Amino acid sequence: MVQTAVQAGVDPMDEPSSIPAGYGAENGEDLSLGLGELDLTTEHLSLAGIEKDVEALADHEVLKAILDQGLDPREYGRRYEDELRQAELASIEDYIAEADTLIALHTDIKECDDILQGVEATLAHFQTDLGSISSEIRALQAESQSMNAKLRDRRALKESLEDFVGRVSLTPDLIHGIVQSDVQSEEFLSALQTLGRKLASAARDPDLQGTVALRDVAPELEKLRIKAVVKSRDFLFAKIWDFRRPRTNVQIKQPVLLRHKSLVAFLSEHAPDIFGEVRAAYIDKVSAKVLDLFRNYWAVIDRLEEKVLTEADTLGAAEASSSGGVLSFFQRPAPAPAPAASAGGRADAFSLQDRALVLSHVEGPPLVLHAAEARGARFPYEVLFRSVNKLLMDTAAHEYLFCAEFWGDAGVYAALFAPVLAFVESSLAAALAELHDPIALLLMVRLNRECGLAMARRRNPALDGFYDRINLLLWPRLKVLMDAQLASVKAMPVDPGSAAVPIPAVHLLAERYAALTSALLLLQADLPEEPLESNTERLRYAVMNALLSLSRLLPSKRAGTVFLILNFGHIVGVLRGTAARGLPRTGSLSQQAMSQAASGGGQGGAGATPALHRTSSSHGAVDASQGLGASGAALLKEIEEGLHRCTSIYVDDMLGGALPELIAFVRRGEALASGLPEGQALPGCGPPEAAPLAQAFAGSWKQKAEAMCREVTQDFGSTHAARGVLQAVFTQLLMQYSRFLELMKKQGPAGLGVVRDAVTLPSVMYGLNALSR
Repeated sequence: MVQTAVQAGVDPMDEPSSIPAGYGAENGEDLSLGLGELDLTTEHLSLAGIEKDVEALADHEVLKAILDQGLDPREYGRRYEDELRQAELASIEDYIAEADTLIALHTDIKECDDILQGVEATLAHFQTDLGSISSEIRALQAESQSMNAKLRDRRALKESLEDFVGRVSLTPDLIHGIVQSDVQSEEFLSALQTLGRKLASAARDPDLQGTVALRDVAPELEKLRIKAVVKSRDFLFAKIWDFRRPRTNVQIKQPVLLRHKSLVAFLSEHAPDIFGEVRAAYIDKVSAKVLDLFRNYWAVIDRLEEKVLTEADTLGAAEASSSGGVLSFFQRPAPAPAPAASAGGRADAFSLQDRALVLSHVEGPPLVLHAAEARGARFPYEVLFRSVNKLLMDTAAHEYLFCAEFWGDAGVYAALFAPVLAFVESSLAAALAELHDPIALLLMVRLNRECGLAMARRRNPALDGFYDRINLLLWPRLKVLMDAQLASVKAMPVDPGSAAVPIPAVHLLAERYAALTSALLLLQADLPEEPLESNTERLRYAVMNALLSLSRLLPSKRAGTVFLILNFGHIVGVLRGTAARGLPRTGSLSQQAMSQAASGGGQGGAGATPALHRTSSSHGAVDASQGLGASGAALLKEIEEGLHRCTSIYVDDMLGGALPELIAFVRRGEALASGLPEGQALPGCGPPEAAPLAQAFAGSWKQKAEAMCREVTQDFGSTHAARGVLQAVFTQLLMQYSRFLELMKKQGPAGLGVVRDAVTLPSVMYGLNALSR
């Protein structure tokens, strides 16, 4: 077909189609291929204007390559056009060769379209069915929601009805539990709780009040309430009355009541008048029982007290003579003697000794007084005070916790314990009026403080305010006793006509003062503001004045100086020793001592000493504290300065009598040397005058040192002060001799010659060291 067109001179591209127009028309089929952009056939192809394009592109590289071949562009264009036409014809032939395949493909596509139309119709039908099913599902969902709402409403109504019926109805189990069961049974307690809830609902539930059901059961409900109240009241009264039986331990009985605290809760809410009656009965019976306990305990305390100091035992009291004309410091007018005072030295009654060990046993068990009384043991008042406080702490703390849990009201404890605390306070106030022991009072102050801290550690407010009131009893009494001690010192007879001439020894006043002051300073060292600072300072001033006045009664100035050195040295030594020993560490008391104290202490017999305050400090019960506090350090410094001044006076007096020429020469020479240049002889104090002194000293210094040693021993005996005074004498002797040699060394060759001939300073030091040992 293409060839025919070419032979006829017709451009095949000008034909609209190489397929006959009527082909396939009888079947109503459209055989157009629909190639779109791939269709290479065209109806219009023109080469007009190509010459202009060739001229315009004359400089193009491709065009230049064509021209370089020697061809005419027009000829080349025609050749290229022929090649395109041939390619087009080849392409058309390819399309014609595949026409059958394309027709088969068209048929297949047609069949697929039919199948797809059938599937589409099926899906449309299925979609219609699904729409109807969705409507049915939505209807079922709505019906389900409606049924759920109805079910919830029915359940809510059921719960409300059950709750209403449960609050109104009186079951046989409830009636049997209240009427027939024993009060101590679980059945009664469970029924009581149920009845309490029903009564509370009937009284406070607005939905229940005014209903016919409540009016029907109200009489029976009231009968059950009365029955429960009567049984609860009778049971509680029976248990409370048991507390008044002799030898009844209230703390053992209380757990039984605690298991039935629901009875009290029921009475409190549904029978307030009966609750008040039971509450008042408990307060009355238990308060009386506890008060009897403390009254009996206090009565035994009065019989077990050891009188360490009496009203006559003061710092300024006179010591008894052998004829017994004056009341002895250690004499006890009480029936039982005071063995601790009479067995030791003259100032033992004023010393702290091991009494501070009571501070390490604050939380220890209270004393078993009847056992201690059977053994005949006696205790200082601070030990008894600690025991009472421990018993009071334990009893009050237990009762407070019980009342808070059982009654639900701390006011029950306050009403119950008020008479007990009032009795303890009044009894203590009466006992303090008869107590004349400042150390015991200060120990009681510390014990009172420690007991308050112990209750604070327990976080129990049962005794809040009580310890403050006890402090208000203790401190004024302590001030009164300190003023009495001060007055006794000021009243001492120190006039020459009214006082006996003392001897150069440690005076009884110094012994008592050192023992008492060291104890007071140690006990108050860590207390806030050191409350006894002014009292101890006034007492120190009075004692120092008394000792000075007594020293003037001695026949000589040296004897008076020796008297002051001995007394000042004794006071300093006692204060330093007490500061080194310190107070016991809390809780360090040995278990054996604690058990002995709790069981009555001592080995029996009158005046037996309890292990509590007799344990030796070498067993680790004492922890050395740091000093005596600020006021104690100041007081110690004042006394040490007085001791130093007295020692200097004694040393100067002794050296002035043993080496008067040497000391006068040194003083005179040092006065002259201050205005003259070094190397020049001092007029009157030069080498000629010094040589005889040096020679005399070399020959006699050992004998004079030995004489001074004997004199010091004669004045001070074998006391600790003797060693210190002798050391000061020898030190001053070496200083004077060293100054003498220095004066000679500054006066030229002649002075150096005197130094060479004199005894050497190391030789003197060696000899004095041998004597001081």
